Amino acid sequence: MLKLARIVRIIALAMLFGAGSGIVFAAITLVNAAKAQGIPATEAATVNAPIFYEFAKVAVGFAIALVVAEALEIKGDLKNLEKRSKWPMARYFASIVSAVAIFIFSYGIVPKMKELQPQIKTNTAIKAEFDKLHHVSRGVFSAAIVFALVSLVIPVLGPGRHME
Repeated sequence: MLKLARIVRIIALAMLFGAGSGIVFAAITLVNAAKAQGIPATEAATVNAPIFYEFAKVAVGFAIALVVAEALEIKGDLKNLEKRSKWPMARYFASIVSAVAIFIFSYGIVPKMKELQPQIKTNTAIKAEFDKLHHVSRGVFSAAIVFALVSLVIPVLGPGRHME
């Protein structure tokens, strides 16, 4: 069971980091290409928004898988937790922060942005609220990506049985 949890953990983190980074890269590339063709950035970004809306659903699944996998791993690693070994604690912390950031993004930010998006061209107050959410979403989504990478890398850095 522990081996399966480790595999699920790696897949979940790889998807949160890799797919999240890939979607950001693709969105930036598409917006820049549209701007080069004279399309306003807001309009180009609006076209790309559904990518993030749909990824939010997928990311939640991987975040849940990550939390379950880490819980199983923690259960099997209680000795290191009792010793307060810094490497596993840092890894668990990074995984939890990544998952929480995905939950915030997917349940707290994306639904509101999706609701506001149809009105951003006609209502300046809604556009301002949308822009504020978009700004917050960048930080939250970036945190999810960075902490997923950190959690993936920590086992390579830290010595010990828990890092096998």
